Amino acid sequence: MKTRAADIAARLAGVEDQFVELWNNMAGLWGISPTMARIHGLLYITGSALSMDDIMDRLAISRGNVSMNLSKLVEWGLVRRVHRRGARKEYFESLSDVWEMFTLVANQRKRREIDLILNTLRRCRDELTPETLGALAAAEPAQKRFQRVNELFKLLTLIDSLAQRFFESHRGLREAVELLAQEEDR
Repeated sequence: MKTRAADIAARLAGVEDQFVELWNNMAGLWGISPTMARIHGLLYITGSALSMDDIMDRLAISRGNVSMNLSKLVEWGLVRRVHRRGARKEYFESLSDVWEMFTLVANQRKRREIDLILNTLRRCRDELTPETLGALAAAEPAQKRFQRVNELFKLLTLIDSLAQRFFESHRGLREAVELLAQEEDR
C-alpha cells in the first residue's frame, strides 16, 4: 500500500514539475518574471495553500525571492494570503477561476503596455494638430502623419474601450468568448 501512495505522490510531483515549467515558459507572454510564474504555477496546480517554506523547498528558490514575488502576485490579485488557525506562518493560495486569472493578467498588461502606447500616440497626434503646428499643419507631410497617427489612435482607443468592458467582469469576457466560439461552430 505504501508503494502505491509513493507512486501516486511521485506522479503528481512529476505533473506539477511539468506544469510549473510550462508557467515558467509562459512568463514572457504574461510580462512577468519566470520566478513569479513558477510560484504562481505551483500554487495554482496544487490547489493548496502553501507557506513560503513550502514554496522555497519545492522550487529551490531563496526566501527573499519567494517573498518579493509573492508580494507581486498578491498585488496583482492572482494570489491571496490565507491564515490557518493556530499557525504562525502565512500561507498563500492561487485563484482557482482561470477566467478571473486571465482577466487580471490581461488588465495588468494593458495598464503597463497599451496605456503607454495610447498616451504616446495621443502626444504624437497633439503635436501634429493645427493648434501646435500652425501654418505647417497644412503641408502634406504633416497632414499625412496626423492622419496615420490619428487612425491608429482611434483603432487602439476602440480596442481599449472594448477591453475595458471585458475587464469589468471576467464573466463578461467568458460570455463573449463563448459566444464567438458558438458563432465559429455554426
